[in-house]
Amino acid sequence: MQTMSVKDVRNNFADVLDKVAVAGNTFVVTKFGKPRAMIVPVKNKMIDKSGIDETFGAWKDRKDIKDTAKWARELREKISGRG
Repeated sequence: MQTMSVKDVRNNFADVLDKVAVAGNTFVVTKFGKPRAMIVPVKNKMIDKSGIDETFGAWKDRKDIKDTAKWARELREKISGRG
């Protein structure tokens, strides 16, 4: 388990996520020297892939949107100006 300040985590967030997701590392995030949060790997059994679309529950019964995750991703890209 490693300890990092909020500033270090913010400046190296992509690297921290890679170390957590790929290597299984755990980080304690500190603010002013005091532990405030922990970044830990998600275990595969914690993720129920069948329920992913339910995160967009308001749209789950719409017939015009088949893949709500794809629809939301495309909408975010359009709004951000990248799409």
